[in-house]
Amino acid sequence: MNLKLRNIGHYFWRHRILWATLLFVAIVGFLDENSFMARYRLHDENEQLRAEIRRYREKYDADTRALRSLERDPRAVEKVARLRLYMKTDNEDVYVVENDTDNE
Repeated sequence: MNLKLRNIGHYFWRHRILWATLLFVAIVGFLDENSFMARYRLHDENEQLRAEIRRYREKYDADTRALRSLERDPRAVEKVARLRLYMKTDNEDVYVVENDTDNE
C-alpha cells in the first residue's frame, strides 16, 4: 500500500508542471470572476444591449423625422389630428369603427 502511494506521489511530482497548468486553466477558465464563461456572458449581454441601442436609435430617427414634418407641413398636422384625435372639418362626419375581437 505504501509503495502504491509512493508511485502515485512520484507520478504527480514528475508531472507537476502539467498539473499546475491544468489547475491554472481550470481556475482561470471556469472559477475566476474574469473567466472565459463570464467573458462570454458579458459579450452576449453586450451584443443584446447594442441591438437595443440600435432599435432605440431607429425609433428616435423615425420620431425626429415625424416631428420635423409636423413642424414644417400643415397637412401632416391635419393628418395627425384626424387619425389620432378624431377631429373633423365642419362639413364632414367622422365614424369610428372598432372591431370587437372578444369571442364571448
